[in-house]
Amino acid sequence: MGYKNKELLTDWQNNIDAVAELTKHSTTRTAKKSRLNALLNTVSAGKILGATEHKIDGKKMLSIHRLTTNVVPAFLECLGSPTQLPAFLAQFYPEMLQRVDYKQACSVATSNIIQMPSGRGSGASQAVKNLFVPINKYDPWRDDKKLMADVWQAVNLIAVNQVTGHQLSKEPGRGIYVTKDLIMSLLEHPQQATKTKIANSLTLLRIAGSIHLAQPDELTDAGLKLTQFNNGSKLVKSHHLYILGDFNTADWSLVSDNFNLNLNTPISKTMLIQLLGEKVASDYFPDLHGGVGKTEINFFMGIKAQKGYTNEPIMTAKAAADTISSISGVKDRTCRLYTDQVCNAKPVELEKMSKSEAKRLGYLTNNYKDTKPAEKLIVSTTKEALRMCLEKVAGKNDKLKKELKTRMHR
Repeated sequence: MGYKNKELLTDWQNNIDAVAELTKHSTTRTAKKSRLNALLNTVSAGKILGATEHKIDGKKMLSIHRLTTNVVPAFLECLGSPTQLPAFLAQFYPEMLQRVDYKQACSVATSNIIQMPSGRGSGASQAVKNLFVPINKYDPWRDDKKLMADVWQAVNLIAVNQVTGHQLSKEPGRGIYVTKDLIMSLLEHPQQATKTKIANSLTLLRIAGSIHLAQPDELTDAGLKLTQFNNGSKLVKSHHLYILGDFNTADWSLVSDNFNLNLNTPISKTMLIQLLGEKVASDYFPDLHGGVGKTEINFFMGIKAQKGYTNEPIMTAKAAADTISSISGVKDRTCRLYTDQVCNAKPVELEKMSKSEAKRLGYLTNNYKDTKPAEKLIVSTTKEALRMCLEKVAGKNDKLKKELKTRMHR
């Protein structure tokens, strides 16, 4: 991002005196800090990096050239790599006592971040590109893909963010304590995120196996103590302790083959059971409950079968929600969520979009003349239906044709 002191910090070993002047601080204020973000919020991070320092919603942020980011990713960009952290902190912040597996955590995080593909031309698998790399500027899932990549980096930064304390997992550097607020504080582009999108991104990372809920036999005594917490007077299980895996050994096709990348919509427990089995869903996803079930999914599949593979909308989203309400007896808001969850299942090959967008993309909306342009319709996303749409807009602008081709290859 063009931080003024980036070159100095990247080569800090050869600029000890200059960096020592930049990092001069009161040890009484930093001695009790256990996390990197807490340290950088205490010292003058803007002065150290050479950036404008200000607060948004009470949290310190750094800006340069109108780009705003959190302090930890900005600091690590200047430092060059998380593997530099143990030596850098020992040199300039020796009062922060590093946990025994801190070097391993920095090494694991660095490896995972480096393995993230930087563009379509990278050697990554198609499944990885479908989740993390936008196809082009017309990619309708562009923002969600960029956020997925940002969340994956933030998850790894959690491992290096916890400087002091105990080793949580038996395998050094792998135990992480994850909350949505902590991820938000470590995102490079937090302005694009919401807590809902962060939660759903985490679920997708867990399905691929890049992180998983820590099991008792994987934890040290210190980690086991964090698996429960007091909620008032009641002791309840915590679902915040995870094991950080490797990017290149995760099965990303489990996500890309089964779910559309819609970070506004959670994945239901039934879908996970169908995909991973009852035991895996129970052991590794105990925090997920309810959602759309087999009955509702079968209803949509039956309607789609009746309509055939045409580019005519299946029904309105309201009609779908009303039918789900009659089938399941759930309230309106939940009905709409169930509809979204069905559309999120890739094998179902359905999508919800406004009438105006459907018309623009070439779907036949003549039977929906009485509906408003913003009315949501359920449309088929089979290749046959999209091909018909593509033929209908063939004489129109290139943007529509590229968008339809993108949808065919997602």
